[in-house]
Amino acid sequence: MALDPSQGYPETSRKYASFAGNLEQQSFQFIKDLDAAMRSSYATNIVNIGQSIYPLLYVESTFDGGRYTLLTDKNTRYVHQNVGQIYDVMKAISHIPLGIFSIISGYEKDPKQGPWVPALQTYRAYIVSVQNTKSNISGLGREENILTDRMLASSLDFIDAVTTSVNFTYDEFAAYARGIGNEIFYCQKKAAKNQVDVMKGVLEGWKEMMGEDEWGKLYVIVGAVWTLTQENAHELIIKSLMNEDVRETHVVVSEAVPDLETAQALMGRIVGDRVMAELVFDWKANPAFAQDIYSLSTRRDLLSQAVEAVLKGRTPEQPSGGSAIGCPHLRS
Repeated sequence: MALDPSQGYPETSRKYASFAGNLEQQSFQFIKDLDAAMRSSYATNIVNIGQSIYPLLYVESTFDGGRYTLLTDKNTRYVHQNVGQIYDVMKAISHIPLGIFSIISGYEKDPKQGPWVPALQTYRAYIVSVQNTKSNISGLGREENILTDRMLASSLDFIDAVTTSVNFTYDEFAAYARGIGNEIFYCQKKAAKNQVDVMKGVLEGWKEMMGEDEWGKLYVIVGAVWTLTQENAHELIIKSLMNEDVRETHVVVSEAVPDLETAQALMGRIVGDRVMAELVFDWKANPAFAQDIYSLSTRRDLLSQAVEAVLKGRTPEQPSGGSAIGCPHLRS
């Protein structure tokens, strides 16, 4: 029912208009404003720093073996993508058990109703297409063909068995997958050799073009999902061509770099923090500050040691004088 204006309206609380709060709340807002102002300036600064870092190598972990973008200055970049057919063949065929598992896994408790069957039959058609045409692909030797043929045939046998019976167990899947385990391992080694040979060759060409001095200044940022961030293949390839003294400080592997601009901003933050840390923390006057410089040079949180101390029920203490040892970014 519509309100009758002659009856007036319910009283509205005045607190909504008093959003600034009391004296303490207003005072605390100045604190938040101060930090917000810092963050705004910081965000602009790290972008600008990142766009001045050269040479810079940005690596994307693509499905075809990687995409490398080398920036030697503001106006010059070199790009290489793909490592070749052998890598793609070995990887795609080795992933067949993963493809099958991804289709059937959710139905293991009760597969009899068979909603997974049509999807698995569709996937089977892809395997058959590869089986019928793989001989047209150049670069596959006799051993590669024999082993991959065995993997394709074994996968089709498993699919035919489970779709005919409209039933499967994890143990049956494991028996099939483990039955081609040696072949998968062979494909891994073959794909890795192809990736290393191609991408290392590209990097060696760029290194020769740039010269030792410029190459020694190279910063690298590798984009990868979390499961590929430790001992990343690209990280290992690149570090094998870098001087030992910069391998740990100049190579970064991160999930949060979906494009070049984001990668440059992250590198700007890392390098900018390092410059600031050396200006702020005088580790020669107080060796305890070495830990702060180290934290702003690596993935370690600046407050990690203090947090650990608190969690252990004690007051955080300054590290001993020996704490300077081991910091990868300190200059004597």
